[in-house]
Amino acid sequence: MVKAGNDPLDGALRDGWSSACRLYEHLARGGDPMALPPSALRLQPGETRYGDAVLGYARLYGQTVTYNQSNSFWFGSASFVALGMAADAIGNASAKRRAEAMAAVQWRDQAHVRTSLTSQRFLCDYQGRWLNFWHNGVVEFACDLSRWSFVLRYEVGEPLMLHGPAAPWFAVLAARVIYGPQGMLLPAFAPLAAAVAERQRAITGEIVPPA
Repeated sequence: MVKAGNDPLDGALRDGWSSACRLYEHLARGGDPMALPPSALRLQPGETRYGDAVLGYARLYGQTVTYNQSNSFWFGSASFVALGMAADAIGNASAKRRAEAMAAVQWRDQAHVRTSLTSQRFLCDYQGRWLNFWHNGVVEFACDLSRWSFVLRYEVGEPLMLHGPAAPWFAVLAARVIYGPQGMLLPAFAPLAAAVAERQRAITGEIVPPA
C-alpha cells in the first residue's frame, strides 16, 4: 500500500503502515494491547494508556453565522436608483451565500494534536486543553486506511476525525479496545490482513496459485 520514496512523509507513512501491520497481526492472533509506562497524565482508576502520538484532528459540526445586509437609500434618476438597488441585491445575495457556506456542517477545528489512547477514552490536547472522547459513547467507528484516517461518531457530541501516518496503528488499537477481539474482523482492516498474509507467504515461501 505504501510506496518507497525519499520524502520524510513517505518514511513516516511506511513506518506507520508497518507498525499497524505488526499490531494487527499481534491482536488478530489473540494478543493483548501493550500498556505504556506511567506518565504525567492523570488517569481514572483502572484506566490503562496504550498509545501516545501526534495526530491530525478535526470535529464535524455546523455553526450560526450572522451577516449584514445593505439597504441603502438611493435617489436620482429611475435608472440610477434601479442600478443601486440591483447592486444592493447582488451584495446581499453574495453575503448570504458566504454566511451559508461558513455555517454549513463541515470539518472544523483542524489541527495536529497530541493524542493518547487509553482503555477508556481518547485524550486530545487541543489548544492547550485536554478533551475527552469516551469509548462507551461510541456508536460508530469508520476507518479509511486509503486516506490514513478514521472517524468516531458518538451518541452525544460531534464526530471526531483523527488522521496522519500514525492513524492506522491507532485505528487498529481503538477497534480492539472498543469492540474487543471482534474488532479485528472489521472490513476496513482487510488491507492490513492482506499485507500480513503476503508477508507471511514471503517468509514461508508459500506460492499462491493464480485465481
